[in-house]
Amino acid sequence: MRSALVAVAAAGIFLANAAPSAAFAPSGVSVAAPGGRLASAISASKSDRPSTALSLTMEEKPLLLRAALGEKVERSPVWMMRQAGRHMQAYRDLVSKYPTFRERSEIPEVSTEISLQPWRRYGVDGCILFSDILTPLPGMGIEFDIKESAGPKLKPMRSAADFECMKIQDDWAKSMPFVKQTLGDLRKEGGNSATV
Repeated sequence: MRSALVAVAAAGIFLANAAPSAAFAPSGVSVAAPGGRLASAISASKSDRPSTALSLTMEEKPLLLRAALGEKVERSPVWMMRQAGRHMQAYRDLVSKYPTFRERSEIPEVSTEISLQPWRRYGVDGCILFSDILTPLPGMGIEFDIKESAGPKLKPMRSAADFECMKIQDDWAKSMPFVKQTLGDLRKEGGNSATV
C-alpha cells in the first residue's frame, strides 16, 4: 500500500508519494518489501541488546519509522526539515549567541536544542538533526564555514597538492563525535514519539 509522507518545509508543504520503504532508501540501495530482508533484519535485531528504533515493537516504534518501513500506519506522518526552525525567535536567539553555523552544529547541546525546537513547537512525527552535508569535511582535512548571509565558504582546491592533503576518514566517531552525541540526545528526548 502506498502512503503519502508529508514533509513540512520552510517554503511550504511537500508531498512525497512514494512507497514508504523506497522513499527513505539512499540512491542505489535496494529496499525489500515488508516481510523481506528488511523485516528479517528487524526481527533479527530483537535480542537482549538495548532497545533501538528497529528493535521496538510496532506499538513502540514512532509513526514515521513505521511508515518508512512500509508498515500500515493510522495517518500520514509529518516532519519539518531543519531549516523550518529558522523562522522561530528561539532559533534567532541562539544565532546571536552562537554566530557560526559550525558552533551551532558542532556543540551537541546547541545542535540538540535547534533540532528539537520545531519538533516541540509543532508536535511533528520526525525530529531532523541540525547539520549540513559539509559536516564531514573537517574530518577529511578540509576546513569550511557557513556564513548566515553568504552560505558555505571553502578554500579553493586548485592543485594536486591540495587534493593530496585530503585524508580518508575511517573513524567518524572520532572526527565528528558531536554527531553521535546529538543523535543520542535527540533519541532520548524524542523517545517513541519521534523518528530521529
